Amino acid sequence: MSSVSGPDLHECLVAQIAEQTALPPEELLPERTFRELDIDSLALVELIVAIENDTGLDLPPDLPGVDRDTTLAEAARVLETLSVTAAEAPGEAPGEADAGIPHARG
Repeated sequence: MSSVSGPDLHECLVAQIAEQTALPPEELLPERTFRELDIDSLALVELIVAIENDTGLDLPPDLPGVDRDTTLAEAARVLETLSVTAAEAPGEAPGEADAGIPHARG
């Protein structure tokens, strides 16, 4: 797993959402939720796969702490935390060291 910086992850997240939703990046404000952007659970999984492909990160399919009610800012923080965790503990499987990440709201 590789380490990607916070700004790079945020830019990747915004770019992928813009591509999926056909919204201009300037409309993808940090406080907007995936639900507000009409991103359903399948689209969220597709987004995670696209981010993996763009960044080289190996992310768990059920990204801990990310669901349809998560804001873009919260999702970027989760991605950054997983990236840093992976860089610090390369022998662990994704999600094993996510103790500081809140789990998805139902």
